[in-house]
Amino acid sequence: MKFILVISAILMSSVALAAKPYGMAGCGWGSQMMGKEGNQILAATTNGTSGTQTFGISSGTSNCVTASEQTAMIKNYIEANYASLVTDMAKGQGDTLNTLSKFYGCDTDAFATEMKSNYEMITPAKENATHVMVNVNKVIEDSASLNSTCTHAL
Repeated sequence: MKFILVISAILMSSVALAAKPYGMAGCGWGSQMMGKEGNQILAATTNGTSGTQTFGISSGTSNCVTASEQTAMIKNYIEANYASLVTDMAKGQGDTLNTLSKFYGCDTDAFATEMKSNYEMITPAKENATHVMVNVNKVIEDSASLNSTCTHAL
């Protein structure tokens, strides 16, 4: 029985770590410079000496946001910029589309190309930010290029 509990705890912790946009060093400038797969010792040193990890956790900056906070920010952004965003998606370029790609941590050009080619599937007939967000997430998940490069995909 203890073995099953240990295995479950390991699996749950690995799932929780996979959802975060930073590596073992935690969030802060170090995670932004080194990335999730970069040198975590250097990332931790940068976080510790600059004090950005503490500030980031308090302010929600420097990669220090939870998945639920990230989801809320994306949904709010889509709601606030819906008309411009769907126009930019149809064109495959524009400021609102570039900003959305940054929320997901995606390459801007690859993101814009995928959004344009999947425009009809992403944008429902009735204006709805939640459906657009779910559909964008599906496109990212189904796209080989975006799935492997988007660092903040939900």
